[in-house]
Amino acid sequence: MATFKTRARALDLLGRQQIAGIPTAINELLKNSHDAYADKVDIDYFRSKDLFILRDDGIGMTKEDFEERWLTLGTESKVNHKKSLEPRIDPNKSYRIPMGEKGIGRLAIASIGRLVLIITKAKGQDRITAALIHWQLFEIPGLNLEDIPIPIQTFEALPNLKNINSMKSEVSASIDSLKDRGDLSENEYKSLQETLANFNLSPEDLNKKLVGKYDVTDIDNSGTFFYVSSIDPIINNDIDGSNKGKEATKIEKMLMGFHNTMTPEHPKPTLNIIFRDYRYDEEKYIDIIDRDHFFLVEDFEKADHHFEGKFDEFGQFKGMVKIYHEKTFDHIVNWPENNFKPTKCGPFTINFAYIQGRKVESILDPENHAIIKAKADKFGGLYIYKDNIRILPYGDSDYDYLEIEKRRNFRFSAFFSYRRMFGVINISHSDNGDLKEKAGREGFIENKAYRQMQNILKNFFIQIAADFFSSNEDSPKSELWNSKKTEITQSYKALEKREKQAKERKARFESNLNSFFKLHKENAFTEQLDILIKEISFDFKSISSEKDEIIAGQKVLDVESKSREKINEYRKSIIIPSPRGFYIKGELKKDYETYLEIYDDINTNIFEKSLCEIDNLVEGTISKLHIEINKRRRLEQAVEAISEQARKINSEKRKLANNSAIDISNRVKSLANELMIDLDDQIRDVKNKFKSVSIDDEPDINLVALRNALSDEITLISERNTNILDTIIRQLEGIYWEKDEENNYITNDQITGALSEELDSLREKINVDVELSQLGLAVGVIHHEFNSTVRSIRHSLKDLKAWSDVNEDLDGVYKNIKVNFEHLDGYLNLFTPLNRRLSRRSEDIKLLEVKNFLIDLFKSRFKRHDIVFKHTNGFAKASITGYRSTFYPVFVNVIDNAIHWLNESGISNKTIRLHADPDGSVYISNNGLDIKIQDKSKIFNLGFSRKDNGRGMGLHISNEVLESAGYRLLLDEPRDNSTVTFKISKVNDND
Repeated sequence: MATFKTRARALDLLGRQQIAGIPTAINELLKNSHDAYADKVDIDYFRSKDLFILRDDGIGMTKEDFEERWLTLGTESKVNHKKSLEPRIDPNKSYRIPMGEKGIGRLAIASIGRLVLIITKAKGQDRITAALIHWQLFEIPGLNLEDIPIPIQTFEALPNLKNINSMKSEVSASIDSLKDRGDLSENEYKSLQETLANFNLSPEDLNKKLVGKYDVTDIDNSGTFFYVSSIDPIINNDIDGSNKGKEATKIEKMLMGFHNTMTPEHPKPTLNIIFRDYRYDEEKYIDIIDRDHFFLVEDFEKADHHFEGKFDEFGQFKGMVKIYHEKTFDHIVNWPENNFKPTKCGPFTINFAYIQGRKVESILDPENHAIIKAKADKFGGLYIYKDNIRILPYGDSDYDYLEIEKRRNFRFSAFFSYRRMFGVINISHSDNGDLKEKAGREGFIENKAYRQMQNILKNFFIQIAADFFSSNEDSPKSELWNSKKTEITQSYKALEKREKQAKERKARFESNLNSFFKLHKENAFTEQLDILIKEISFDFKSISSEKDEIIAGQKVLDVESKSREKINEYRKSIIIPSPRGFYIKGELKKDYETYLEIYDDINTNIFEKSLCEIDNLVEGTISKLHIEINKRRRLEQAVEAISEQARKINSEKRKLANNSAIDISNRVKSLANELMIDLDDQIRDVKNKFKSVSIDDEPDINLVALRNALSDEITLISERNTNILDTIIRQLEGIYWEKDEENNYITNDQITGALSEELDSLREKINVDVELSQLGLAVGVIHHEFNSTVRSIRHSLKDLKAWSDVNEDLDGVYKNIKVNFEHLDGYLNLFTPLNRRLSRRSEDIKLLEVKNFLIDLFKSRFKRHDIVFKHTNGFAKASITGYRSTFYPVFVNVIDNAIHWLNESGISNKTIRLHADPDGSVYISNNGLDIKIQDKSKIFNLGFSRKDNGRGMGLHISNEVLESAGYRLLLDEPRDNSTVTFKISKVNDND
């Protein structure tokens, strides 16, 4: 009787050649870890070492388990059959449904690399099992499975390099034997031996260096480790991608979202997965599947629309649809294709969110819309989870299994886009047993069950789009989306218009300031006034030819009046009104403050002097002509001239106001007439439709429906008109002015301007807060990078020392590098207290420790600027309670400011003095430049600074940090021999 023989290449065909790619292979290994009841999986990929390591803390395997289960293809333990092996479980954990179905997922490792060392230990066992598999042997034609031995050994501890070399020798001997039998060509033999020779590692040593602790030597611990070498170089492309982060890489697409972590109240993930990519050296890595890069519950909840419900065993959907967070609809979607018979696919649930692609149609603020849209561009899609484990490749935006993008291509107005949705379809082994994965894990087998589920979902999206997101008036549930979208778009356009106007006003304001400063620098104001005074002087001289005293006197008064008007008109022309409708900050704010100072100076020293010069010309002309002018008459004419000018200006403004009121009135009347015409046209149209209806031939039920439809047409346009007119009425009623106690009028424009300034101020504060939070995150990253780099340099210095010990020429180079590195390392160590926010604790901090820290940090600057740094006995005895990371930056900031202003002062005996009171108050004083009176109330304001290129953040942030810790920073009266004193004190309940 003949039997099948199994070639070794069968394993290669079932494993490496069947798996879709390395990301899919890694996903299979993660599923195996899940089935092994692991809580965590650490993946470490060392590019420079050509080494891929996967470790889990699952139940592990004994030597017998490894041989009978792992090395047995098509393991029965994952198949429901009476002859099946009982699946291994962890009795201390909740039962997990096995995700593997065919017992060949382990062969996926061959897709990653040619050689794998497997180390495993079962809980409660004292022996560690190790096996070495040379996958390249299974690619050789003509070999049978029994021709390829797999060395298996057991150890009391993790194997060392000697143990691994012993296992390599067994594999090498089998390769030699195959070569001697003529089963291998010369090239095949060399390639196999080269791959084996390149595998040099000691798990014992390596496990001590790897991030993440896995101690399998303890009898109560367990786990399985895979060490894969001769890695397929395609993995680098799968990790790096090719679109500079805009598109998700293949690894990200396949490994992100292994568990559902995006929907509210999602099941707790069973695996904590970390994938460290060591790109350049063995110290620094990037976690390439960081959860924060994927959709979070917060992202899901912020989205514009939400859809959640269940498809029953007949394919009918029943659930809720929430539009723009405003209204939740209970909704049913029927699926008629199965004639209301139970489906093969079984019942399943859906829960997904959707964002509008255009910002102008979304309720999300610009920042959150940009963040979530960027995530959706990379990871958007509908993921399928089976018992909370992702089924590949569903969710990958390149795999449009519901043909959503295809429908958009055929019909541009189709609502849904695959890259704007994110959510889950939940299935289970118990309810959806006929949905079976392909062996290569590239989706479900396209049987009847899968096609039913696919058609149910296609029908669902088509119907939901028609019911809720249609511009057709026949879809009443679409009214909310249409009206809200219109409202959001109009609001966005209104804000955009306002911001454009504010930008234009700001540009004009800035241009006027620049023009003013240029004219001031060129001394143009003085020159122009000199020209005006010369013209005025000539006008007065021309009066001397008048012989009649009365006429001459009147001419003097007229010339004086016109002269003053000329000066005042010129003065008005250089006035820059205070900013309205936009917010100024930073350098522009400083420029405006400088303008006000310069204008006050010009007004006092130039314009007022010019007016005095006119008085002198009047007196000189009167004296020269020997005429008398009635002082009352002169005063009366001056008042009359001013009054006439005021009347003229107010008359012009009144005319403009009246014209505006008339224009608005005409526009409102025109709009009301237009709306009434629209309503009349609609009523006539409805009546015409009514005339064409044959009432006698229609049943009562159709007449009721017709009546409702005709009524709805009239009601719809009536409500539209009413809403428009209500909006206009509210705008007109919102025109507001009121006289205050000082007889000034407060108007809408002033209120809007104030609110606008407050809004811009808050936006600026938010931007600063975001910047600071990003800075804080960056500090954490930099701290890690510094530590990694410093460790690497230390190792390199040790290597260099070994060379310098035997080579005198290198000794000087080594010592020079060592001294400079220790100097740099000393500076880096100063940042340790600032980094303790990550794991900080409150403590009593001796103030002398603070001073020593400050000396270490600033000693070179103290020496360079010849500054004496002193403290009192009170300071030496005192301490302060709290976090070092709270107080140290405050002292650093205040001392840094003191050094700057001491250096600016130019004095010889520069001194900074520290003092403390028994009540815990701490004082920081210096004798540099004092703080101007007008600045004392501003120095803690965000953005205020007198330093060149200063950002005005230090004191503001220091004070906020202290306040959060129950302290405050304030400007105190200068202590003895000081010009500036800052005080740190506790906040009392009465404060």
